[in-house]
Amino acid sequence: MAGKIIKIFQLLILMFPAVTLAANQPIRILTEHLPPYQIANGTEVSGFATEVVRKTFAGAGISYEIEVQSWSRAYQLALRQPNVCIYSISKSAERTPLFHWIGAISYNHTSIYSLKSRKDIKLETLQDAKKYVTAVTRDDITHHYLVKNGFTEGKELYLLENVSMMLNMLQGRQDIDLVVINDTILKYRAQESGIDVDSLKKQLDLPELPLDFHLACSLKTDAVLVSRLKLSLQQLKNNGDFAGIVKGWSERFE
Repeated sequence: MAGKIIKIFQLLILMFPAVTLAANQPIRILTEHLPPYQIANGTEVSGFATEVVRKTFAGAGISYEIEVQSWSRAYQLALRQPNVCIYSISKSAERTPLFHWIGAISYNHTSIYSLKSRKDIKLETLQDAKKYVTAVTRDDITHHYLVKNGFTEGKELYLLENVSMMLNMLQGRQDIDLVVINDTILKYRAQESGIDVDSLKKQLDLPELPLDFHLACSLKTDAVLVSRLKLSLQQLKNNGDFAGIVKGWSERFE
């Protein structure tokens, strides 16, 4: 009986008209170009995570606009402004109180890579990487993670505004030794940049980094909208639509 009451309550929330600001002004959704999760092509944004986000907002009956920004700018805006959401963002203990977390939209694995030609580089532990210069995206989870583990910006860390520059910098600059990147992103970034993925070597897995990408919203986002989005995303997972999106994008890029 309790389960039925909860389901009825959830349906009522989703059926109830969108309220407050979102009734007249679309929610601002911020992201970065990060294939295959989000793919910016002019004014159009596609990708696996984008499709999940669009269906989540549609199911919640909330209007929205997606904007592509540098990750650092998107992150800072989502921290401070009301009725702003962001994806695909990794969740960590430090970040947990900073956002309303709608839910996970993909699963990932992160590693440290070098050029295969760099025979002088061999990492056994994360601390070994402090002998080199590692490129990361500013305000990405990898940036915060390495700083937490004693890496210094401007010394062992080289900060970039977006992932697009990482592999080009690794191949084109002798002062960049390593990059930290999601294994799935690496495949598509190399393909997009015309870089042979076989020219890269995985030096170290980082299993302790958060493995899920999430949809999250600023703490100043209307609480009713947050509840509607959470329920909508969970329904996508319960009714099989989420699995269908995963399967469709997996087949597209095989």
